[in-house]
Amino acid sequence: MNRLLIIGGGAAGMAAAIRAAQTNPEAQITILEGLDRVGKKILATGNGRCNLTNAYITPEHYHSQDPARLEQLLSRMDTQRTLTFFQSIGLYCMEEDMGRIYPYCKQAAMVLDILLLALQRYHIHVVCNCRVTDITASKKGFTVTAENGTTYRGDAVILTAGGRAAPKQGTSGTSYPLAVKMGHRYARLYPCLVPLQCRSNVLKGLKGIRVTCHTALYRGKQKLSEELGEIQLTDYGLSGIPALQLSCWMDNKDADYTARLDLFPDWSYDDLRSLIQQRIREFPNEPLATFLLGLIHKKILYAVCKTCSLEPLSRTAGSLSRQEMDLLVSTLKGWKFPVTGTLSWDHAQVTGGGVFLQEINDDFSSRRQPGFYLAGEVLDVAGDCGGYNLHWAWCSGMAAGEAAAQWIQ
Repeated sequence: MNRLLIIGGGAAGMAAAIRAAQTNPEAQITILEGLDRVGKKILATGNGRCNLTNAYITPEHYHSQDPARLEQLLSRMDTQRTLTFFQSIGLYCMEEDMGRIYPYCKQAAMVLDILLLALQRYHIHVVCNCRVTDITASKKGFTVTAENGTTYRGDAVILTAGGRAAPKQGTSGTSYPLAVKMGHRYARLYPCLVPLQCRSNVLKGLKGIRVTCHTALYRGKQKLSEELGEIQLTDYGLSGIPALQLSCWMDNKDADYTARLDLFPDWSYDDLRSLIQQRIREFPNEPLATFLLGLIHKKILYAVCKTCSLEPLSRTAGSLSRQEMDLLVSTLKGWKFPVTGTLSWDHAQVTGGGVFLQEINDDFSSRRQPGFYLAGEVLDVAGDCGGYNLHWAWCSGMAAGEAAAQWIQ
């Protein structure tokens, strides 16, 4: 007894290993990592500053097929749990805007350095370049087989090998077949926190323009969610944090999705209409190309007018009919872009879908195989931008590590 194998050396895997060692000092803990080093993905988080967690951990910031079960698990995962864990290994943090919490030194590299030091301090064995391809369970424990044929034996196993997002950082989806071998099922996988692809004839001319607006995502006539913030217009669609957040709602590849941009979120429809009417009265001979300058980026104005078929732009503002003005206002308050999908897994920050939450206990042990645990992105949980995904990784990893360490005692 006392042998613990952890498949995957990312955030969840390292948290699991360290917490297991703190819980059971006699445990023989081994991390099996497919890349040439552990924690590679951590270095890319928070623009290199590592947004560790958030002060406002609530279910509304997460996505899952089973929100009720997710809420139960999150109730045991307050922000302080993550902060206490990092304080225990020497890292202190600070809170910035929107509850985002960063290391006090504001360096992702320092977070990884602290975690690596803790692995050394607790004598946790790390095997890199070890891509696990098989796992079997018996009365004597578990046998884990690597791609090169090497086998490892453990009395308990924690699966923290990540999802499918960002494959260049080592997450290629190999964790799901391993979960299936232990009797688990998983919800359809889809890329999250990823830019949206849209069908539009005007986007190419707007590439690189950023606009602060209210963005809503619809499936058919149903509004799924909405975000306020800066959207970046691209030749393929929409990027920026609001677009990335909304991608987490696109769990049905066959659905009819539409993004609507309110370019004047601080104005009601009637107020904007009154303003445009006033502009027309003041500048009736002003061409459409210029009569709203000072309120909106001129290229966006051109594109909106083209969308409304208000051409040529040399037309005077006074020539607009009532119906044309209403169409212009409606478009400015709800510019529609049919969403055809998202960019690929290479551009995604996190994986939607995963192993069903009903198949794990509160301590993240499997309900299918005793001695088997799952944590992190392999589970059916995806968080918003702002530290939510790392928080899930740390806390689920810690919970699994504690439970597994007690199981093997």
